[in-house]
Amino acid sequence: MSDDGGKAVAARITPYELILEPLESSVFPAIRAEAEHRGKDARRRDQFLLLGTVAAALGEMMADDAPSDAVDEYGELLYQGYQFWSFGRRLYFFDTAVTDGLTAPEYAMDGWILAAPPACYLQFPYQRIWARVGADQPFEPVDGCFVVVDDTAPAPQAGAHLRAQLVLGVRTDRPGVSLMSYRTDLDPYSVSRLARAPWREEGEPFANAIPGGERKGYRTLATTSELEALVLRAFHYLDNHTRALISHPGSSKESEPRLPWIEVRAV
Repeated sequence: MSDDGGKAVAARITPYELILEPLESSVFPAIRAEAEHRGKDARRRDQFLLLGTVAAALGEMMADDAPSDAVDEYGELLYQGYQFWSFGRRLYFFDTAVTDGLTAPEYAMDGWILAAPPACYLQFPYQRIWARVGADQPFEPVDGCFVVVDDTAPAPQAGAHLRAQLVLGVRTDRPGVSLMSYRTDLDPYSVSRLARAPWREEGEPFANAIPGGERKGYRTLATTSELEALVLRAFHYLDNHTRALISHPGSSKESEPRLPWIEVRAV
């Protein structure tokens, strides 16, 4: 466990555990069985959402009067959670020093070819990165990001399909979370230029936008370009600093995460 400003830090309980882990015992296996029986590819979101077991699970997760955008976001959450479970529940926790490097205005990664796990959850230090789901909404702390990278069925003019879902405002005393999703098709050989210096209309990428946040070292995500860059930079770091990855076993204690997790340290 690394030291962060004199304090021991560890991965927190994840939104997967708070919302989706109960589905592991019956729903997720049933989704897999139905996909196999019907010859559907559950990695493809369009085919995943057409499964009857998926529709039933969403009906249980959501209120009957949920708005259409909430239906789409929770459909994405269920899809991301299933992929996370299906591919081994890979949880990476980035320490503060690494996170600060990943959210620098520029990040050198020339010549890197995209390499990423098929599904994972990237978790960042508490209240280090902030974002909001709309321009008229308050900023909330980013817990982390579910990510799926699929290169099994290349998209037109690209070699990988990336889906990311940012999770905001995670608290054990809160019944839900805020979600923000992003998808894109990527050429694995051209990702370096996308993540080197992401776009922001005003100010430097990842610059704080919360009054007084500079004193606390806050970073903010204001554009999808920044979210895309954060994910790609994180994968670049994982790929190039394998010695900085420290595996931790899961825990059954309520005060600690139950999932096994990988600590990502600065080098």
